[in-house]
Amino acid sequence: MTRADAAYDPAGAAGNAYTAAVNAASSDAATKAATARDAAIASAAQDADTKAGNAQSAAVSAAAASAASLYLPNAIQTVDAYLAGATPSSPRFFGHRGGGMVRPEHTLVGYRSTAAMGFAPEVSVNVDASGELWCHHDLTLDRTTYQTGALNTYTTEEVSQAVLTNGRTLLGPGWTDQRMVPLRQVLDEFLGKIPILLEPKGNDAVVPTQTLLDTSYPHAPRSVIWKAHIGTLSLPWAKTRGYRTWVYLDSNTTDATMDGKDSMVDYWGVATTFTDQRIQQVVARGKPVFAWPVYRRSQVARLTGLGVVGMMSSDPRYVSTNLPQRTFSRWGLAVKESGGTPTLDYDTAYALVFGEGADAGWVSINALPNQSYGLGTYSPIVGSAAGYRIAFDMKYKVLPGATVHGGYYFGKDSDDPYRFTTANASGGYHVVMRASGDMQLYRHTAGVTSGTQIGSTVATTTPVADTAMSFQIDVTPTTVELRRTDSTGWTTGPVADTTYRGGYHGLSNGSITDLSTRPHWRNLAITQL
Repeated sequence: MTRADAAYDPAGAAGNAYTAAVNAASSDAATKAATARDAAIASAAQDADTKAGNAQSAAVSAAAASAASLYLPNAIQTVDAYLAGATPSSPRFFGHRGGGMVRPEHTLVGYRSTAAMGFAPEVSVNVDASGELWCHHDLTLDRTTYQTGALNTYTTEEVSQAVLTNGRTLLGPGWTDQRMVPLRQVLDEFLGKIPILLEPKGNDAVVPTQTLLDTSYPHAPRSVIWKAHIGTLSLPWAKTRGYRTWVYLDSNTTDATMDGKDSMVDYWGVATTFTDQRIQQVVARGKPVFAWPVYRRSQVARLTGLGVVGMMSSDPRYVSTNLPQRTFSRWGLAVKESGGTPTLDYDTAYALVFGEGADAGWVSINALPNQSYGLGTYSPIVGSAAGYRIAFDMKYKVLPGATVHGGYYFGKDSDDPYRFTTANASGGYHVVMRASGDMQLYRHTAGVTSGTQIGSTVATTTPVADTAMSFQIDVTPTTVELRRTDSTGWTTGPVADTTYRGGYHGLSNGSITDLSTRPHWRNLAITQL
């Protein structure tokens, strides 16, 4: 009966259905509302996190920029400020390898001296086995340290404690061996104070260098020039970060290759060995051109004449001026002087040899044939109206053959190399002291192999092995005179000759063919007459 009553109660059934529907709809709405609320909360939280992260990044960037501004105020020299106004008549100078022909290359003492003189140092880096970047030109340690093998096979601890540079072999035993220096230390000390030309030399050093700069030195683009070979793939990284780029060429670089990189290059680099024509072609592209390696003033004259505005020099103090640095030698200190110009730079075979022990104070040239060594430290000689005098001692530790000679050259207008029996770029005079005792003066014309004797041959006492002879060269406006002043003394007398009055001079092995018989010199002094 109950079910029947219900069946015959449509209003009641409808009410129940309505109530059930309302309850179901309410439950569904509540579920959807809760889901929507949770989704909205999650979305809002995610958005807040994103915005907070962006705000944090912006704050970090702003703080870094602010710190960089404090660390690199506008008063400190930037790359652009350093190069502003650079022209062939007013070139800029850089310390190639930190001035590596005067101080041990890529060492802290080299960088400090270069920076103290106001020159931007070039810094080459390679990486060790631990991932530390070190200032070092070669991939191996062989050439510039007492160790051998690739740098990237040594740990940081080994490099810092067991590797010393061997600059004494090139620059003289008076030098103290130097430790290698980490790139971080160089950046911490010099970044912002002087521009730095920075180049990772090995491929394995490129990314670590980029990472270090990005992470720890965000302000570096203001004072670092990114230096690289034309074949590099690193230029897009450098340009997107605002670095100035110096890209150097090799003898096989084509114009098409240069065209492909031109938009990412600020300055081009040419070698001093390039022909005049090739250098002029690079200059004609319209971007500043820097040359390397420059260690003679005559190279500066040639390069600026071709339109080059930057000199990458291993001796920037010397090549940036046209003045003598002093008038007497201190060879007993056994330290290479700024302005000393061997036939080849960075080559120990042509380096000036400093005597030790009983030979302390004496120097010699341990290279053949007909080698010389320019004394730019004392050049150009500044005489009085009456002229000047060059005085020095010379000896043969072992006597050569009777007609063989060593000597001294002088009177040159330029510091280009001067070699006996060679067609030199500029002319001058040559002192000849033969082992027989014959003393002579010769004049050499530019471009001519043989010399011309001026004045008479003077027969002096035969030299004695390992015994000093003393000489004076007097140059007046109208005459040249050579004297040997030890013992009783001899002279050519004043020889009337005004052909050359340049102020560059140096040591000459003359016609020596056996290095054991090479001449040695000491006690150089330049005085006015």
